Amino acid sequence: MKSEVLCPVCDSNQHKVKYEPWIDIQDPQKLYGAASGVPGTQRLVECENCGMIYETPRFPDEVILQGYLRSEESGHDSQYPMRVESFYRTLLSLGSRIPAKGATVLDIGTAGGAFLDAAQKFGYQAVGLEPSQFLVEQGRKRGLKIEQGTLDNHPFQSASFDLICLWDVIEHLTHPKAALEQIQTLLKPGGILLINYPDIGTWQAKLAGRRFWWIISVHLHHFTRQTLSTICQRTGFQVFHFQPYWQTLQFGYLEDMAILYKIPLSRVLKQLTPRLIQQIPIPYYASQTTALARVKL
Repeated sequence: MKSEVLCPVCDSNQHKVKYEPWIDIQDPQKLYGAASGVPGTQRLVECENCGMIYETPRFPDEVILQGYLRSEESGHDSQYPMRVESFYRTLLSLGSRIPAKGATVLDIGTAGGAFLDAAQKFGYQAVGLEPSQFLVEQGRKRGLKIEQGTLDNHPFQSASFDLICLWDVIEHLTHPKAALEQIQTLLKPGGILLINYPDIGTWQAKLAGRRFWWIISVHLHHFTRQTLSTICQRTGFQVFHFQPYWQTLQFGYLEDMAILYKIPLSRVLKQLTPRLIQQIPIPYYASQTTALARVKL
């Protein structure tokens, strides 16, 4: 049974409806059992106090978590080499804003470990945390260090990491403010928090409206640069850098995602695309944004 929740940023219960659902799916496994999620199933509201956009009412925390625990993401994992390269290029682009080589890094929600692979290539000592047993096993087969669990159940000591990353994770968390407070305890003094998120404040999102491709069942919260800065401020962080996140994936995989998210003409385009073209790596920007923050002094 779904229930009302407060604004995840400011705890207000005052909001206005932004988008109503147009698809009725009540099976939690269908809603949360895959990172791709299902579009059109949520009632999204906008907080009248801080402007945060989020889902309410929604299923209980434990129902959502069980969906993630049973997730099998073979499709997501099929793009592993290109995800590694995309992460590596981003680390290079961040330059002196992030810790130097040799730093200790925690990647929360690491999936099959693509970022860990890139981080090791960059020169970091990296470990991941992931709730899905399937994805943990995929990463461990690659020789990566991944612990199964969540921020509420992990083996890490306080002040252990120079850099902690949330790559496309904060929008999935049932209580993002509490998660950021926990992350702060795991960072060393002077450590950096990296948050990559789908930005609902971009021109692409505004143009797409309720059909914005990142409005899917697994995304409980929808941040803009302003609301992300606000939730960081409220949890003791200060955002000091934003940049667009460019990723490279195969054209055919992007077509499959477009079909899943019901983007107009995507199915026709897929049918007309030769297999050779489908295998071509395509760099793209789809409103994902990378933010860096540090603990406020």
